[in-house]
Amino acid sequence: MEALIYGYLREDLADGRSAELEDAMSTLAREAGLCFAATFHESTSGDGAAFAELTQELKRADAHHVVVPSLDHFAGQTIPRCVLLAKLTREAAAKVWTIDD
Repeated sequence: MEALIYGYLREDLADGRSAELEDAMSTLAREAGLCFAATFHESTSGDGAAFAELTQELKRADAHHVVVPSLDHFAGQTIPRCVLLAKLTREAAAKVWTIDD
């Protein structure tokens, strides 16, 4: 059984390219031998609700992979990027993949 990977995308950084970015995240997952489950879309207001839902889903599904278009999708919220990345690692033992590598 393939390991699950979830996407995370901030709409304010997608510039209307959400579908294209989600396709790229799905392709990366497939090429890495992972099962792309779903993408959590953070609203333009960036209140962090989608990030909280992502973290809960990772724990619920015992999943340990997240893919983002770039690490910038973890920046610019009320909580700094390093704190969000540490939370994923601490609470879900998640590895973060980016499509811009």
